Amino acid sequence: MNPGLPGTGIGGLFYILSALCMPICEARRRWQGAATRPWPLVARQFAIAVGVVAAMTAVFWALDTAVLLSRIAAHAVGKGHEMWSLRVSALMVTSGALAAVLVAVHVVRLCLRLRTVRPAVR
Repeated sequence: MNPGLPGTGIGGLFYILSALCMPICEARRRWQGAATRPWPLVARQFAIAVGVVAAMTAVFWALDTAVLLSRIAAHAVGKGHEMWSLRVSALMVTSGALAAVLVAVHVVRLCLRLRTVRPAVR
């Protein structure tokens, strides 16, 4: 097992994005008359995603504050050191990994579609 914050991996980010888009998709389905999910389920999933985002934001703010205080203390003592922003790097790495996985899935899907279409053309 890898220790870390829940929701910061590829699966967590995919769940959060899906759950945040869920009310919009369900409202569109209801508008078209093809509702598939009950609203309490949609609201619960949306609330969980918002809670995860709020918790991650609070943790990253706390870590950035701790790093900032550490930098101030190190500067006061005369031992300056370079630090990178945790919030930006974690978001960029996870988003980049999710984008790479999604692009790979779509490329494989297109390749499989071409393989099934090509024999029919002959």
